Amino acid sequence: MTKETQRQPQSVEHGIPPVSDGRSEVLVLGTMPSPKSREAGFFYGHPQNRFWRVLAALFDEPVPEGNAERTDLLLRHHIALWDVLASCDIEGASDASIRNARPNDLSRILHAAPVRHVFCTGATSARLYEKLCEPVCGIAAQKLPSTSPANAAWSLPRLVEAYRPVAEAVTCFEPPVLDVSAVVALERAIAVAGTPLDTLMRRAGRFLAYEARKMLEGKGAGGNVAAESGAAGADVPLVAVGAAAGFDAPAAADGARHRGCRREGPVVVFCGSGNNGGDGWVAAEYLDRWGIPVRVVTARAPEDLRAEPARSAALRARAALSDRAAVLVAPDDGEVADLLATAPLAIDAILGTGFSHDAVKAPFDRWIRALNDARVRGTVVVAADVPSGLSAQTGAAAADTVRADVTVTMIAPKPGLYIVRDQGCAGRGGAEGEPLAVQVPGGQAGAATTPLVPAPCCGRIRVAPLAYIEPLLEAAAG
Repeated sequence: MTKETQRQPQSVEHGIPPVSDGRSEVLVLGTMPSPKSREAGFFYGHPQNRFWRVLAALFDEPVPEGNAERTDLLLRHHIALWDVLASCDIEGASDASIRNARPNDLSRILHAAPVRHVFCTGATSARLYEKLCEPVCGIAAQKLPSTSPANAAWSLPRLVEAYRPVAEAVTCFEPPVLDVSAVVALERAIAVAGTPLDTLMRRAGRFLAYEARKMLEGKGAGGNVAAESGAAGADVPLVAVGAAAGFDAPAAADGARHRGCRREGPVVVFCGSGNNGGDGWVAAEYLDRWGIPVRVVTARAPEDLRAEPARSAALRARAALSDRAAVLVAPDDGEVADLLATAPLAIDAILGTGFSHDAVKAPFDRWIRALNDARVRGTVVVAADVPSGLSAQTGAAAADTVRADVTVTMIAPKPGLYIVRDQGCAGRGGAEGEPLAVQVPGGQAGAATTPLVPAPCCGRIRVAPLAYIEPLLEAAAG
């Protein structure tokens, strides 16, 4: 479309269905999809629009990639998204030029969901909602600033703070503690619902890289928002501003520095031969994409891996890594020690939730010992899903078990990551310091009745949601 054509009024039909379900608690409304959004078939599709970066920052998550992830983010946080208008005459993306406006039928959302708050993005959206929709809906809307790149007066940090009422208006879903077998069954259900395991692995690795980057930058709750623009564009992860994460990353980074001198070398990613290792390969790919030097340590070359989708993820990551990255296949102990000597951070993606043995096999046992030694000297350690050597189900620790500063566990908490705080707490009969025992009969969701206290080797635990699981858990519970 030429600029001259864009200046001519066009009769536009909306054409994009709303995102909502029976759990939606707030409704966010734009005015009308822009030409770029109509091309993308989804809301806020212009690559420079900051809407998705704002939501990601609000909820302390990586910026979603693609429309499926954007839908997932909205539904997980009980947000319905649509626009005020069903059709209008408009010049390009100019809201000021709108004529002959006809509203969407918002009752299809409001009658099906417990929506308590309505937010309008931009002055035109708010004005048209007040005129065309509020008399019918009976809910007054709160006006939010536009996230359009044309609204340059609003920086990204200001937008995040302005949008904070959206986050405060929704009920935060806390996934229950699930037995490892229940998580496996849940992964299968997620795949049946349309998100295959390889996609989950991409999301898991990106979330792992996101948390690692936060630690590297010494940011977390109360940290700064990353740069608004740059070569990475929407790939740049955003650190939440004032998010209720319950974690002080600057203090954790200071604690790491107290254990040893500050390191300026590459991040070291230790990848096992299973799907936990696949998460590590994806994390390395994203860290490298974000300009962070990485070294991948693996016992097997990607083509020699057997587990899927780990093998495919490793092959893709190796092909995508830039010249500043390197892959070390079966390095000797001296090479591993040299890497860790200058590493500011290391990712443990060696053994996953399937581990349940008393001892760790070589070379992974030596890698774990090297990781723990490096942590004492100042390297921050981030574990993928579970610290290697720890049983995610029982909490039993092998002789060689990683001690992590942060554990990014995928989809839902697992019982072995926690201990019982007080003796006999809540009638469970466990002694203080024992692993948390959560039984989930029939693969159904079970909530822990004891206070969730991370096991000492886990450090802080962050649950990476990866998918919208509420309806799946309800279906499993019957």
